[in-house]
Amino acid sequence: MKRSLWTARMTDDYVPSWPCPVCSKGTLIMVPKSLISKETIISKRERIEDYWTPDFVDYVFAAWLKCSQPNCEQEVVVSGVGGVEQWETYDPEAGPETVYSDYFAPKYLSPMPDVFEIPKKCPNDTKEHLRAGFKLFLSDQSAAANRIRVAVETLLDHLSIPRKRKEANNKFSDLSLHKRIEIFMKDEPSLGVQLMALKWLGNTASHEAGVTRDDLLDAFEILEHILAEVIEKRSDRVTELARKLTKKHGRR
Repeated sequence: MKRSLWTARMTDDYVPSWPCPVCSKGTLIMVPKSLISKETIISKRERIEDYWTPDFVDYVFAAWLKCSQPNCEQEVVVSGVGGVEQWETYDPEAGPETVYSDYFAPKYLSPMPDVFEIPKKCPNDTKEHLRAGFKLFLSDQSAAANRIRVAVETLLDHLSIPRKRKEANNKFSDLSLHKRIEIFMKDEPSLGVQLMALKWLGNTASHEAGVTRDDLLDAFEILEHILAEVIEKRSDRVTELARKLTKKHGRR
């Protein structure tokens, strides 16, 4: 997962290299002259204040992107907010100079690219909730975290971790996500600790508004690793490759 793609901002002539949501081979590029930005009314009214400087400007924007692959060219709409940033430059002849430029922060992409590559063998319901979390990532971090929590539940279903347990009275009671992860943790302690971290994030999202984009990127990175381990069995494969090389080339 390339975290920098999901924290970068757009400009009039720059788009982060987001993957195409359809072919996954190309990257999204700006459709020429498609970006339209408007300054908000509140921002315009603030211009009359004595304290006003250009970095008080607020925009809303929309633009069209398309896949760079000629045999795909899927189009994607992007919208969000923007503003003006400043920095200092130095001209040998004119001396220090303050430069201003517009930037645009995406809040919505449709169709939304995958934040990380989901394994092909990932269960469909887990994929569905993951992609719902991806769609919410830019606009509603708490809702995205809750989708991650549901994705974890469905992944545990795929791994045959029960949702219920039989009590002494022969009746069944629901197992909490916490208990289900503890069951999984008996065989996979390291991955269990990682799943538990996702559960804690989901708890915060359900009761507070303290989930950030960085929190979600941490969660997506953890999920990417967990799916590689439990779906693709990456560590097992690497261990087997090492065994084969040792058998073939060892003790020479």
